[in-house]
Amino acid sequence: MIKKNTGWIIAGLTVLLLITAIYSATVGTADISFKEVVWITLSEVPLINRYVTAPEGSPRTIVVLIRLPRIVLGIIAGISLSVSGTSMQGIFKNPMASPFILGVSAGGGLGAAVGFFLGVSFFYLPLLAFLTALGTVFLVFALGRVRGKTDVATLLLAGLAMNFLMSGLTSYIRYMSPPDKMVQMQILSFMLGNLNEAAWNQIYITLPIMIVGVALVFAYSRDLNVIQMGEGSALQLGVDVETTKFVQLVTSSLLAATMVAFTGIIGFVGLMIPHGARLMVGPEHKRLIPTAALMGGIFLILCDTISRMMGEIPVGIITVLLGSPFFIYLLIRNRGDTGW
Repeated sequence: MIKKNTGWIIAGLTVLLLITAIYSATVGTADISFKEVVWITLSEVPLINRYVTAPEGSPRTIVVLIRLPRIVLGIIAGISLSVSGTSMQGIFKNPMASPFILGVSAGGGLGAAVGFFLGVSFFYLPLLAFLTALGTVFLVFALGRVRGKTDVATLLLAGLAMNFLMSGLTSYIRYMSPPDKMVQMQILSFMLGNLNEAAWNQIYITLPIMIVGVALVFAYSRDLNVIQMGEGSALQLGVDVETTKFVQLVTSSLLAATMVAFTGIIGFVGLMIPHGARLMVGPEHKRLIPTAALMGGIFLILCDTISRMMGEIPVGIITVLLGSPFFIYLLIRNRGDTGW
């Protein structure tokens, strides 16, 4: 019955996402009410702002320049990681696949570690992390190509090997870093993930990438459904399996690499959220992708809100602490009936 009411589920999740975002903007040392946040937010929306009068002063500055960028970046990151994980699990036909399975996180972590070690400015640090993350993925692709085809098993092994290699190099940089320069703490903060440095200029970069990436993944919904029956069956039904795999893997890696560059490594979102969405609406990707996207945005905003309530604990710690028990519960409750 739930699977037949997907439209209502998506509408409900959309409303819940908006309410969660507004509530999150009320959390902080400055006491700003829910109503004030609504009016301030509406006053920043084009066309609507001419009909809305919002309070000026410090509340407006705090909401517009500090809290809203953080919340919007959290929504973008949650959507990107969830959709990336959904795509990866569909391509690999593996419930344990995640956005970081091809070495994206380890590669981005190495790039950030090098940047911190060399004293690269904050403006160029995300670019360096993005390039190393994407470079790692393309190296994994090169290793995973067998006789002109992308072999899934080889790709997984190559990703595992690159994860170990990049993580080892990152650990070596941390070990060699002088403790007085705080490089080790900076690297650790990046590895745990955070939204502390969110700003509107980051939104302008990540939002278009997220929109294009999610649209590309969604455009291949039918092909992802058919691939679940096996590559042989997909070929007989007219699906260009190699093109689908390449586009999906590149797009998913691009989404994950972008988020790693700007938020650090926020784990478990892309692994857990697709499972929760699949249990709600089933494995059909036209329903699954938008559901996972909305759930991912809600989950990451909630985790970041809890992070701020607890004194700015890295959000990656919160996602693991909240996500792991829920994931274990899902596994116990649905053993033998995961929807695959």
